[in-house]
Amino acid sequence: MVVVNSASALGEAIGKLIEDEIENTIKPICVPRGFYYDRGGTRPDKRTGLKLQMINKSGNLYQLDGVIENPDGTPIIIIESKYLRYKKHNRDKASWTCSAHYSLRKTYPTIRKSIAIISGNWSRPSKKFMQSFGIELYEIPFDFICNTLVQYGLNFNWPEKDRKIPDISWARFLNLRPEDKREIGVKLLNPVRKDLIESIKFTLESGEDWAKRINTLELLLTTEMNEYFVYSFTTIREAIQFLLNLQIDDPEILKKL
Repeated sequence: MVVVNSASALGEAIGKLIEDEIENTIKPICVPRGFYYDRGGTRPDKRTGLKLQMINKSGNLYQLDGVIENPDGTPIIIIESKYLRYKKHNRDKASWTCSAHYSLRKTYPTIRKSIAIISGNWSRPSKKFMQSFGIELYEIPFDFICNTLVQYGLNFNWPEKDRKIPDISWARFLNLRPEDKREIGVKLLNPVRKDLIESIKFTLESGEDWAKRINTLELLLTTEMNEYFVYSFTTIREAIQFLLNLQIDDPEILKKL
């Protein structure tokens, strides 16, 4: 396979191996519980194309890596797998993930959890940024990837401007046996596999009793002038009392906002 950029091609290939193993890990959790893991591809009853896309209330389309649906076909968990080699791209990738997941969770209240399996070089600020949007993170560090790949003769730790090392590593990757590539995917996901499985199992098995586990409540108010007001509460009682105080005929309402 001839490619223009071996470094990019190898990075995409490694990301694909991780995505394949994520599917191999999640599907056995979903099937016996009556859930479906959608990763894209042919699905005549759901879409005409191959891409897994969801649309928000504003009509914007977001392409996702994976969605776990309940038996009725409604989304329960949205999943992203993001690989980055250089931290300079962190903010763009993190911002897109936050925007997409938050927007879709507002559109589909059945979504109980959003998960991102991040691999490569991710900065602490970018990780905290995603977590602040309620995204559950599972990280596969860049050094771990390099140490795993070197076992298969692949040097994955090259200088940014280097072209020779990625060319050699890409050629070696193409010559690996299918079982070796599958084994790489298994090894790369191993650091996060156990926690990922436990999180998904809990969400799928917890049913509709989530109200018992409420920790905080966030209330978003918008006005006809496109003003946004966000309030957080630790109990439902506090939120209800707040809403009761926000009566339309309250002459002091502006002060409360």
